[in-house]
Formats: sequence, C-alpha cells, structure tokens
Amino acid sequence: MKNERILVAKKGDPSAMKFVSDDVGPPRDTEILIRVRAAGVSFADALVRSGIYPGVKFPVTPGYDVVGEVEDVGAEVRDFRRGDRVAAMTITGGYTRYFCVPAKHAVHVPDGLEPGAAVSLVLNYLTAYQMLKRCTHAAAGDPILVHGAAGGVGTALLQLAKVEKLKAFGTASAGKLQLVERLGGVPIDYAKEDFVGRVRRDTPDGVEAAFDFVAGSHARRSYEALRSTGILVCYGVQGATRNGRIDLVRALLTFLGDPSFKPMALLGTNKGCVGYNAPRWRDARPAMYAEDLATLFGMLGGGQIAPVIGARFPLEKAADAHVLLNRNGATGKMVLDC
Repeated sequence: MKNERILVAKKGDPSAMKFVSDDVGPPRDTEILIRVRAAGVSFADALVRSGIYPGVKFPVTPGYDVVGEVEDVGAEVRDFRRGDRVAAMTITGGYTRYFCVPAKHAVHVPDGLEPGAAVSLVLNYLTAYQMLKRCTHAAAGDPILVHGAAGGVGTALLQLAKVEKLKAFGTASAGKLQLVERLGGVPIDYAKEDFVGRVRRDTPDGVEAAFDFVAGSHARRSYEALRSTGILVCYGVQGATRNGRIDLVRALLTFLGDPSFKPMALLGTNKGCVGYNAPRWRDARPAMYAEDLATLFGMLGGGQIAPVIGARFPLEKAADAHVLLNRNGATGKMVLDC
C-alpha cells in the first residue's frame, strides 16, 4: 500500500525532516494497520529528531501518539476489526498516513470525538491523569503546583484539577498567564516571581503535589513548595536542553542541581518524590493504560475536559510545527492533520 510520511535520516534541526512516499506492508499477526487521521506533536518528538531520546535509531519517523481508523488486522487480533476508531501511544512512527502498531497498544475511541481533540488525550492527558490520580494523594480542596501550565500536559493538569476541585497554581510566561487563569489556575509568572514564595503566601503549609518537567535545581525548589505528605512528580529533563537539543553545560548544571533524598530525611519531612514515564506505565500496567484512556475519552465526550489545541499543521508541514515547538511558541497541544 502506498504511504506518505515524515522521515528523519540523521539527527538535526527541523530541516532534517523530509516528506517522503513509500510503501507500508500488511500488519503482522499481532498488529493492526491504522489509517492515521491525527498525530500529536510533543517535546519528545523533538528529542527523537535530535537523536537524544533513549533507544532511537535512524532513520526514524517521529510521532508519539495517533488517532485513526483500523484499515486491516493481523491474523491473531481479536479485539479490533476494520473500521474501528482507535488511538495508540506509539513513541515513534506517528507522522504518517498509515501505520502498523501492536494491537495491545491500541484503545477504542468513541464515535463523535474529533481526531485532533482525541489525539490530545493519548500522551498529554494520560500523562496528566496518571500523575495526578495514580502518583499522588491529592483530594478535593488540596493545592497543587503545575509547571509549564500553558503547555500540553500543563493545560491538561489544570482542567483535571478543576474537575477534581483542586486549587492549581500554574507557572507560565507572561503572555500565557491569561490562559492559565481562564483554565482555573492561579497564574505565576516564572520570569518575575519566585514560585515557592508565591505558593507559600497563599498556602503557608505548601502544596500537596508538584509536577516538574525541568529537573535540576528547579525540581529541588518544587520539592521545597510541598507540604508534609506532599509528592513531587518528575516527568522530564527540559532544563538540560536548549531549542530541542541537549546543551552540555545546561545538562551538567541540571545534574548537579538535582535534589538528593535520604531515607532518614524523608522520615523527618514526610514528603516524597516519584518519577513518571508514560510508555513504562503503558507497558507495566496495560489494563490501567486502556482504562485511563477510556475514562479520558468519556470525559471528553461528556464535556468535562476540552483540549487546548494551540496549532494545527498538515502532515507535510511537520517541520514547521517543530520550528514552533523549538521556539516554545504554541500553547496546549500541536496536532498534525494526516
């Protein structure tokens, strides 16, 4: 079958992304062939393109998450049939018209959900939901701290916090503070305000959970913002990068600034820290992966959440999406219409 996709032959900036035509074969016995309708664009895709995402081998097609219809199924697949609407967390390969994925990574998508909105849930909202619901003990009325609150995961956390009746402090740049406030968060300009001091003014005991994707000394400060019983959830190392690439000086400073935890000290403070990695959760707890995505699709259909889509591009313009991604120029999720 003829196919079109984005191919990166060797690591580089967005100009390394080429739009190519080739063939896609039939699915293997345990796979399904998806006709992709929408693919998400994420910071992880920029790391893939730059050759610094673990396990990446070139040539590679980026694309962490997709939504589409089943075009064909492998001989051993029983849970899907041709025409079913599905979503999948793919890690790579999503910037394409057609894509074979393991059936175990696919989840049914209810009819009536717009593909761009649905694909926004697969990585961003699932990450936010599992960090909030599976990694912390935050309950109605509790305060939380969300960094990058105008981004894909950040806007998801703000919306989910509102559903859970949590008070969410959200850091963002000055131009994105209105979005944070509109989504129900307490906006904090990270360039002008000390977020720990800002949080402590409103909640002297600190927050029940903090979600940090920067790492290094930034994560240490997030830990300082916690109350006793609070949890720091770390899910990225953006502090080690610049414009989508690892910066050696920044990486060293981030490593040296990372907080260290000793059991005796944790007993005294009664606070904790946990890391979150979406593909590892998917593989370690596949039933939970499917259950949580199904819950999110239900929330989308019921109007409880509404993904912020900051920009949409046709598949062949994926490089333009990465230029915007490197500039941190979009809010919410970026989507490729495939």
